[in-house]
Amino acid sequence: MILCTLALMTLASIGNPIFPGDYADPELHLFQGKYYVYPTFSAAYDKQTFFDCFSSEDLREWKKHSRILDFKDVAWSTNRAAWAPSVIERDGMFYMYFSAGDGAGIGVAKSAHPEGPFQDVLGKPLVKEYINGAQPIDAMAFIDDDGQAYLYYGGWKHCNVVKLKRNMVETEGEFKEVTPENYVEGPFMLKRGGKYYFMWSEGGWTNSSYGVAYAIADSPLGPFVRKSHILDGNPEVGTGAGHHSVLKLPRTDQYVICYHRRPPKSTLRDNRVTCIDKLVFKENGEIEPVVITREGVLPWPAIKK
Repeated sequence: MILCTLALMTLASIGNPIFPGDYADPELHLFQGKYYVYPTFSAAYDKQTFFDCFSSEDLREWKKHSRILDFKDVAWSTNRAAWAPSVIERDGMFYMYFSAGDGAGIGVAKSAHPEGPFQDVLGKPLVKEYINGAQPIDAMAFIDDDGQAYLYYGGWKHCNVVKLKRNMVETEGEFKEVTPENYVEGPFMLKRGGKYYFMWSEGGWTNSSYGVAYAIADSPLGPFVRKSHILDGNPEVGTGAGHHSVLKLPRTDQYVICYHRRPPKSTLRDNRVTCIDKLVFKENGEIEPVVITREGVLPWPAIKK
């Protein structure tokens, strides 16, 4: 009976990884009645010259949308190292913030559709300089309940936040450093119950020390004091688990975490796959450590049927 129940659970779950191929740094969204994942194509830097995305109606079956932004159309890019896109919707348009190569800066592209194609807006970086020591990579866009948009970003163990104008393609005000303890890269912001949950990746992305930690603040500007580590690998399931995003499932109070990890025993630097597991909040608002699984989560429709 136990074996039968486990088999049924396995069949019912979406399974990890959620789609084939080497992809990392996934950002999961719900747009226009579908789930979307925007990842990094995980390969040698000179092969990372574009972004794909994936869409699903239920978290189980995924459709690939190829080359939604290609660096051949971004003249100022290095034409390599396309990293960690972040996509957000405002006023019926979709804006993608992307790393256009190690040292090239963070760009912004837009599209009328969540699956693109996206077009470079500025013809130059939105953020080019290394402000407060932060490498201009790993952007994450966030719009607060009052309509103010923010851009979090940064590598080299420094993180900045800056306000975005309503047009989403210009910054305004100062670049404020908000680096918490042990921060390395991959910032992510989530608002829940009036509190701001700031998350990031720490450790080394090429090894099993990689993981995710978080802080809780009363303001999107912090201060962000490290609370605890919540995502680690498991040598039996996958290692190097990190660079994540979080989404609240529609019509529920349940959350999922979308992240990358390496398959068990894999030592290849770029062999990273995209997975989804549960993210559970305690009654006091703290986050429980994530249990990474092969099964993933149960499918859930993006729209009510």
